[in-house]
Parts: sequence; C-alpha cells; structure tokens
Amino acid sequence: MIRGRKPLSLASDIFFVGLVAMLLFPSTRNLLLSGVASVRTWITKTGVSAGPPVSLSPEGWNWRLTDALGRETTFGSFRGEVIFLNQWATWCPPCRAEMPSIARLYRDYGDRIKFVMLTGEDPRKVRDFIDKQGYTFPVYFGSVAGASLSSRSIPSTAIISRSGEIMANMKGAYNWNARKIRKLIERLESEKLAE
Repeated sequence: MIRGRKPLSLASDIFFVGLVAMLLFPSTRNLLLSGVASVRTWITKTGVSAGPPVSLSPEGWNWRLTDALGRETTFGSFRGEVIFLNQWATWCPPCRAEMPSIARLYRDYGDRIKFVMLTGEDPRKVRDFIDKQGYTFPVYFGSVAGASLSSRSIPSTAIISRSGEIMANMKGAYNWNARKIRKLIERLESEKLAE
C-alpha cells in the first residue's frame, strides 16, 4: 500500500485511470472489462446457494427459440441435459468481454453439455459478429419466458442441471472458464437424471 493513502482512495484512483484509458483508447475496453469479470468471478460464490437450488418452472421450459439456421424449437427440448444459458447482445461491452471465456469453455465442454447463447438481435448482425470473432458456439434467437430465468440486464447466465435446477444464475460479466465453473459443470455432468 502507498504510505498515507487509504485503500478506498487508491481504489478510486485506479478506477479513474481505467476509465480514462477506456475513453482515450477504446481498444483497452475489452481488456479492462475482462479483468473486472475475472475479479468478479474470483470473489463470487458461483454455484453455491444458501438454500436449495431453484427448480425451473413449467413456464421456464415452455418458450420458443430459433437456431442460426432458422429452425424453431422449445427450450424444453434441452431438458435432461446440463445447460449453459447466456443472454447477450453484440452491442453490450460486458457481453463481449466475457465471450472469449465462454468460447474456451465451449471448446472443452461443447460436446458434453448444451450451450444456448441467446440474443434478441437481428440474425444477420449476430452472424457477422460471430464470424468476425471466430466463435463456434451455437447461437439462438428469442427471449426467455418464466421469472426464474428472465433478466432485465445482460449479460445474464444460468447453469441448469439435468433435473432442471438452476445451479448458477449470474448477472454481469464473468470469467466462465474459471476453475470453479468447470468444477460445477463436471459435477453436474456426472450426475445422472433421476428416473
């Protein structure tokens, strides 16, 4: 610590310098937001709740979405799988900041769990963005129904167990490739669906 400086004062100075850097050098925005996402992930107890996990209601399963090829399905068609649901937009800096970590998570778990990257934007704009960034995770179009998954803010991410329990429901950018997220997914993946 700098002698004579209070931690809060030092933190506000660091925040101010970061804000100025983002304004003067837009290319630093994703780097700084990714750093904030990593810190939030590190200090948050992702997947740990004070009580029993919330189960997805019937309404939470019964909503429509469309894949990148224009095929319509329901969210309920993914029931029985571990689901990583992310609500995002191309214009959202925190969404963009967390996407590289989601891409790395998808690279390792994409064939083992269901990734649903959900947006309400124009499909052409989204496809251009995804292609330009080189992302390979599946993108869906639509909006969530049911209070347990709906969110007024993005990014918003939920990890849902095979039995429909919402094990993580996070608002804001996170490092989704973090060790504790991987451990949660591996634990959920190993659990069998009750008959």
